[in-house]
Amino acid sequence: MARRKPSPHIVKSREAAEGTMAELAAISRKLTVLTAEMNEEIAAAKARYDKASLPLIARREELEGGLAAFAILNREELFADGRKSLDLGFGVIGFRLSTSIVQKSGITSEMTLEKLRQFKMLEGIRTKESVNKDAMADWTDERLATVGLCRRKTDSFFWEAKEEDLPSA
Repeated sequence: MARRKPSPHIVKSREAAEGTMAELAAISRKLTVLTAEMNEEIAAAKARYDKASLPLIARREELEGGLAAFAILNREELFADGRKSLDLGFGVIGFRLSTSIVQKSGITSEMTLEKLRQFKMLEGIRTKESVNKDAMADWTDERLATVGLCRRKTDSFFWEAKEEDLPSA
């Protein structure tokens, strides 16, 4: 696709600014309508998908359960000689050994955290640190400078269409 360099829209008078604002408002209304239509189409597509897929998902879960029960009941025969998987032509079934770390019965996460701190096993504690600029909003400029921060003010242009005063597009 060829590159384009857009030419800027130049506003030379208040009347031109009002006309530009009217066009921006009209475009905003049209985009709002298009977005609403798009969302309705997406919702309808999701509803069609749900209607078509729910019976298939239910059947898949039923088949998975039956296949799992078969594999569990016939585990010694199907997975003899230490095999972990079995090729059935259309796919593979098997068992995977996995390890996870879990709380012992009667031990809470708080108790575990306390023990980790007590024995100085801090690598077992997950912490996420970040700069809290909201807490620093009331700090003086000198205090901010102490930690390598400063206050920056920006004056940003904005526009807002008065939709109630404009005729609909």
